[in-house]
Amino acid sequence: MSHEIKILLTVLGAIAAVLLLAYVGLGILFFFIALGNKKRPDMTVPAKNSLFERNASNPNLVAGYKWYDTTYHQEVIIKNRKGENLHGVEFRNPSNSNVWVIVLHGWTNVNREMSSYAQEFYQRGFNVLLLDLRGHNNSEHKFVTMGWNDRFDVVDWVNSIVKENPKCKIIIHGTSMGGATTMMTLGESLPDNVVLAIEDCGFTSVKDIFTDRCIRKYHLPPKLVMPQASFINRLVNGFFFGKASALEQIKKAKVPVLFIHGDKDDFVLLENLEPLYEACPTPKHKHIVKGAEHALSSHWFHEEYWQVVDEFLEKHLAPVLTAQN
Repeated sequence: MSHEIKILLTVLGAIAAVLLLAYVGLGILFFFIALGNKKRPDMTVPAKNSLFERNASNPNLVAGYKWYDTTYHQEVIIKNRKGENLHGVEFRNPSNSNVWVIVLHGWTNVNREMSSYAQEFYQRGFNVLLLDLRGHNNSEHKFVTMGWNDRFDVVDWVNSIVKENPKCKIIIHGTSMGGATTMMTLGESLPDNVVLAIEDCGFTSVKDIFTDRCIRKYHLPPKLVMPQASFINRLVNGFFFGKASALEQIKKAKVPVLFIHGDKDDFVLLENLEPLYEACPTPKHKHIVKGAEHALSSHWFHEEYWQVVDEFLEKHLAPVLTAQN
């Protein structure tokens, strides 16, 4: 072999090594951006460039924060089936209601940022439990799992409420990643105490939302990033992205579901709504909020949002409570 060919092969080998490292590196970088721990030192300060930062002056957000900070609540901790500490904040209603609403936040958020939803449910006489999902705030887990592993944690929270109050009725409400978590949870075995669910702008699957983000936000071919990021997630969180499907889980739902989505959502596109709605086998209703951006339907179209929620509660919760009494 000539000296020139040896040099050429060496150069080509070096280039191949660099390309391989870049390929692996992109996957690792995407994994940590998407699923790295989202704990913030001060939960009263919104994440940089988040919808909560961009909409800090929204009157419903401001009112929710004030209500959270001035209304008596308790921090609660349970251990999940993995032995990890799960963190939540509960608001027990003075009405002595036996109805609980579990409120699930979105990606990079914390429980306090769901306070405007909690306030509304509390004012309707319900008890409210705001959760910190995996990789967020005070719940004990190093990485975010986009609802897939969180679904087991929500089941554990449900069981903890039922253990204390066997006659309770439970509503699960989630927004964005919390909406996907809600649907993923509905595919699990749940006690009859869970009577209905509300999902707001949830995505069809982890694979779908990450594929979309690769294309529209990072302008990268998904095949250049997703396989290795999914493999890393399998090693760390125990599942490949393609396994984590809200669409497949919602097919196993056993309670009525309200689907809400804004038609100006540029994070979880409106096109996620229809297949999820069609796949749900239980009594259901969908509402598209015209003009609403991602996870802002309740904040900017408050009256419309809660009128839809109240109508759903009247139709599906009121008969359950009447029959119980």
